[in-house]
Amino acid sequence: MSLLVAGLVLFTAIHLIPSAPRLRAALVERLGAKPYRGVFSAVVLLSLVAVVWGFSRSPFEEVYAPPVWGHRASMILVPIALVLFAAANMPTRIRALVRHPMLLGLLLWAFAHLLSNGEVRSVVLFGGFALFAVVEIVSAVARGKGPPKEPVPRIVMDIAAVGGGLIVAGLLAAFHDTLFGAPVM
Repeated sequence: MSLLVAGLVLFTAIHLIPSAPRLRAALVERLGAKPYRGVFSAVVLLSLVAVVWGFSRSPFEEVYAPPVWGHRASMILVPIALVLFAAANMPTRIRALVRHPMLLGLLLWAFAHLLSNGEVRSVVLFGGFALFAVVEIVSAVARGKGPPKEPVPRIVMDIAAVGGGLIVAGLLAAFHDTLFGAPVM
């Protein structure tokens, strides 16, 4: 469990750097823009490896029984989250309407998994990501961050985001047991 928690703490800490403009600017000045991005990406990858490995090694201890309808709700929420993930990186109308699509998608994904899983390791993992998403949304709003005005949203990008998100959702559902050891169906 400690590796899972350490991974979540590292993931959160590295993602808080952009929320501290002076610290980020100092790091970019010291390292350079590209090396900063490289170090940032490497630390994020390391944190995710620690999260996945820590989760897989943590004991299965039930904390609560998920609601009967929780699994069905997650089958709706996760595809919506994946569409938001896709839309966050494209010039879409979704991105223009939803203030922080990546963070909202992360929050929905985490909440969906909390509706389906009631063991300690899931509460730590998905609760940690949900808390991270809420803190980041509050931080972004406080800094006045919103959807970018450029480039102009295009309907074809909305179609691509929805289609891509749904395809990824279908693939994850089909291979969830193989990838994560828990069948969706």
